[in-house]
Amino acid sequence: MLRILTKDMLETDRRAFDEMFRARATVFRDRLGWQVDVRDQCERDRYDETEDPVYLVTQRPSGTLTGSLRLLPTTGATMLKSEFRDFFDQPIDVDSPTCWECTRFCLHPLVQDADQNSSRTVATELLSGLCDLALDTGIESIVGVYDAAMIGVYRRIGWKPTPLARSRAEIGNLYVGLWDVTADNSRTLQANLSRLLEQVSPSAAATVIGEGHGGMR
Repeated sequence: MLRILTKDMLETDRRAFDEMFRARATVFRDRLGWQVDVRDQCERDRYDETEDPVYLVTQRPSGTLTGSLRLLPTTGATMLKSEFRDFFDQPIDVDSPTCWECTRFCLHPLVQDADQNSSRTVATELLSGLCDLALDTGIESIVGVYDAAMIGVYRRIGWKPTPLARSRAEIGNLYVGLWDVTADNSRTLQANLSRLLEQVSPSAAATVIGEGHGGMR
């Protein structure tokens, strides 16, 4: 099941937020070795604390989350304007009400520890949900920073970005790219998700409506 979380739901959905932030700490700090701020076993940054992000999560009927991502409007503060700005030699000027930034794309540990098909299914469900949410709200593109290793994963899922710039060599093999939000992309994602669900158990397939440890940073 897909759910949307916003900061005004923090008190009423504390369990979901805590689970998401704990999963981010496990994946980003413990498994990927990113330099992130972890307090009380939860990974949060200033965008979670001071901005108004929108979170998209996948959830089992039991309430357990399996994946999550964060969206921020590019008209406000974003990681691309700040933390990621010096990753690229050329300035990346993305500031539009119809383009939002996606960061903290996370497949939660219980999914990562399962089989590869489960990971790909949750990743596809998240991206399909993201595309549909953007279509419904007038968002025309998604911008994000991603590792080159994810290029093939995005291609197999059915929604690959258009690269805007590649990071300096000393930073790593990172790109900033744009995902176009279109009805055609939505249909492709939904079709690919349906094919994946045919390969998983009936109980897993029932959790969904409609490779890699992480995607957009």
